Amino acid sequence: MAYTSAKVKDIVKRSVGHEWSIPEFQRGFVWKPTQVRDLAESLWLNYPVGTLLIWDSGAGVETQGAVDSQGPKQWVVDGQQRTTALCILSGRKPYWWHSGKPWDDLVRKYDIRFDVHAKTPPFFVVANAATRKVTTKRYIPIRDILNLDVENEADQKKLLDLAKQVKLDGLCDGMDVTEVYTRLDRLRKTRDKEVVLITVDNELEDVVEIFARLNSRGTRVTEADIYLGVVAARTPGWVRQHYLPYIESLAESGFDVTPNLVFRTLTGIGRKRIRYKDIDTDFWNEAHILPTWDRTKKAWALTVKHLRERGISGNALLPSDNALVPLTALLDRYPEAPFNQVFYWFLQASRFGRYSTSSTSSMEEDLKEIADSSNVKDALERLLARIRYLPMLTSEDFMRDYSDSRFGRLLLYLLIHKSGAVDWDKPYMRIGFDSDELVAGFTPQFHHIFPRGFVGNSHPESLVNALANIALIGPKTNIRISKNNPMNYVAKYSIDDEKLAQQYIEPSLATTDIGELPAWIVSRAERLAKAGNELLSALRGDLEIPEPIASEATTEHAYVGD
Repeated sequence: MAYTSAKVKDIVKRSVGHEWSIPEFQRGFVWKPTQVRDLAESLWLNYPVGTLLIWDSGAGVETQGAVDSQGPKQWVVDGQQRTTALCILSGRKPYWWHSGKPWDDLVRKYDIRFDVHAKTPPFFVVANAATRKVTTKRYIPIRDILNLDVENEADQKKLLDLAKQVKLDGLCDGMDVTEVYTRLDRLRKTRDKEVVLITVDNELEDVVEIFARLNSRGTRVTEADIYLGVVAARTPGWVRQHYLPYIESLAESGFDVTPNLVFRTLTGIGRKRIRYKDIDTDFWNEAHILPTWDRTKKAWALTVKHLRERGISGNALLPSDNALVPLTALLDRYPEAPFNQVFYWFLQASRFGRYSTSSTSSMEEDLKEIADSSNVKDALERLLARIRYLPMLTSEDFMRDYSDSRFGRLLLYLLIHKSGAVDWDKPYMRIGFDSDELVAGFTPQFHHIFPRGFVGNSHPESLVNALANIALIGPKTNIRISKNNPMNYVAKYSIDDEKLAQQYIEPSLATTDIGELPAWIVSRAERLAKAGNELLSALRGDLEIPEPIASEATTEHAYVGD
């Protein structure tokens, strides 16, 4: 480890000239314009701007952005945001940033200007439409000054002419041209400020760990980010050209999941683990990653296909995206398995929050069960045994607040989807469909059957917000119904008995008085619970479910003896 220093102008020069670059495991530029402005202010006031951690790799690793045959040997591990910001202030594109419009847009967004007339902080502003319209030389783009070299006669003349123009514009009261020139030259000399560099020559795995620890105080870098960086170094081009584009394609298909979750499915399939430190180091090499990635994509394709066939066209309705990790592993192991029983386990695991909190242990337990199973039925029964207790649905499940019950909303949607419910807003069009296709990423609108505005203070809010008082409708109907009495809106918008029945709503809705609301909601909750149990029982088929332990045996267990 070595401590040195470099001037701001040299940091910019090394970044532009590809002497330095940014490893793949670093994030993009995420600073706000005000943060870039504050960096300029710190340089002006001679405040410290922190250190840069430089990794001397001795060999190339995968870089962000442009590449050429002569890669750099030094990499900015900690300080990428500051380094990029210094290049922006100078108006000079770092090598790792894409040319053309992306860079031009960045410079315009982070257009920091020096307020030559300011006598007290702030001395710098983020340019906006108003400052750009000012015809005087009050707001001067910093990049116009930082790139001047007064040892060059032409640049010295530019700085002097600018000082004269400032005075002609009536700015800098009490200062003559020489004093204005000195003020502008002080700004120019901020490029000569020294920044401390710490250079290390550790192995890549050590460097990404250092990076994660340094950044834990700011933007959180996950363990997946670190190991994704290791893969990027050992398999050049894979992250940019294959991994990230595939995640974008998943989002376009409705499954807007994080890169970290997809990485978990990769290791779950490849090594049945999601604690990356426990995975053998050979796995991160190209020879293992590429074939595992092919399997992972096939498992995701099956996952998306099967869920869409059951009305789930995206992850927004899922109680936890983490459930997709063991699901993809299961479909990788048993790609030809009938999905009904798989879906039964998936719903029960989601119902009881198997993967919602402190889920790492649960996921690794279940990944091991999948790996150790002899067939899909054996795997599913092992997974169900991990849940331990599967009580039947009761009306109480649908008396819960719909906003707090993610599984309840999912189950309500599945029941209504299964019935082929027609959108109240679009005659003959099923909810969630466009023509005969389920809309990618469709998320239903949940509407109070007895609107809150109509019920008012007549009944507790907990009753009004119960799942049993929720219907799935289109946005136009949602707006039109608003606070209306069901006695009025059912007839007004031609919501016939068939449309009501598709959502488990009795025709009596149109004649139910507000005083009868509690009994009406309980009645619908009972119908929904019955339908939910029938759905789960049909999906379960011949799966054996775990016996309840003694303390739980007093509650009706799911589908015993059916």
